[in-house]
Amino acid sequence: MTPDEVAYFAENFDHHHPAFGQDPHPVYERMQAKCPVTHSNNYGGFWIVTGFDEARYVWQHADLFATQPSVSVPHGLGNKRPMLPLEVDPPLHTKHRMLLAPVFAPNRITAMEPKIRRICDELIDTFIDRGECELVTELAQPFPTKIFVDMLGIPQEEATDFRNWNYEILHGQHKDPSGASRAKAGAAARGRLAELLAERKRHRQDDIISILIDSEIDGQKLDDEEILDHAFLLFLAGLDTVQGAVSYQFSFLAQNPGHRDQLVNEPGIIPQAVEELLRWEGLNVSGRNATQDVELAGVTIRKGDPVVVVNRAADRDPKVFENPNTVDFARNPKGTLAFGAGPHRCVGSHLARLELRVIHEHMHRRIPHYRLREGHTVSTHGGNVAGVDSLPLVWD
Repeated sequence: MTPDEVAYFAENFDHHHPAFGQDPHPVYERMQAKCPVTHSNNYGGFWIVTGFDEARYVWQHADLFATQPSVSVPHGLGNKRPMLPLEVDPPLHTKHRMLLAPVFAPNRITAMEPKIRRICDELIDTFIDRGECELVTELAQPFPTKIFVDMLGIPQEEATDFRNWNYEILHGQHKDPSGASRAKAGAAARGRLAELLAERKRHRQDDIISILIDSEIDGQKLDDEEILDHAFLLFLAGLDTVQGAVSYQFSFLAQNPGHRDQLVNEPGIIPQAVEELLRWEGLNVSGRNATQDVELAGVTIRKGDPVVVVNRAADRDPKVFENPNTVDFARNPKGTLAFGAGPHRCVGSHLARLELRVIHEHMHRRIPHYRLREGHTVSTHGGNVAGVDSLPLVWD
């Protein structure tokens, strides 16, 4: 990104713009240096929070920064009601989140580990003997997709459809500013989930939809729309996030063989390395809406103003992290915002960490000397969840 482009996006922040997605961190650095809370006139006007302390404050104060009417800027997918549990706040959010807590509890996720390892190995088996792969489409995309469609009870042969809908919802804004294509994809995914819900009502299975059918809040069963909200949110949140993390992390490692070799030679550091890589390149932005006039970093945010929290900028805040742009596997980056904070902290963080640990362990054991294909320039995208577009790797 040129200096003029950095200056432009710092004043006209647009996380959906393709040019911004290529190299956003110089923009974040400029914004942080000016003020950790800044304003953009795009999409009707909204505030951007890039400082770590300020971002954590927004995450932790749902009473001041609500998820309603939407966690997206611009707002939503054309929903006529808030999507549970994401777009409601405590105490209702707490009750709905408790329904999912057992599904993503550490002991249940640990029990899934053999299946997750098998899926990872099966995918690597498809390309290891070729000496090359396109990591995004051959591993980063199908790995979390296969795991999540299995958890939701979606037939594996439909995984590609759900993957495509997911991408359109999260990344279709700039291509179609009207939001019509995103709304269409959302309706298609939700419609298929509704068909699965009807099937599970007749025949329960060991999946999340069946669990939700039999769940209660305050003695009342969930209605169909509430069940679909939960299933839709898990589909939306569970695919692109892990794909983006895998693609960014292996893009870095393929171009930094010293760090790659650390993971090959010291596999015991992989869990801590995953935390550092998540800090170094977070993925997402999350929207909130001020419930009253609030002062943050000396700036007055008015009631009703949309606010975008940029976790990937906050986790490189030089006020909190020494040499924040450097990947240091000896760093112990506890308390990052990679999975958010407060009542809306990611309920699937245990699963995401396991998926990332497994993929690093298996790749660095089975294909230790991968590298970026000569002549390839890595291209990235922004949006609600960031990622690498294509990552061709080769090995001897």
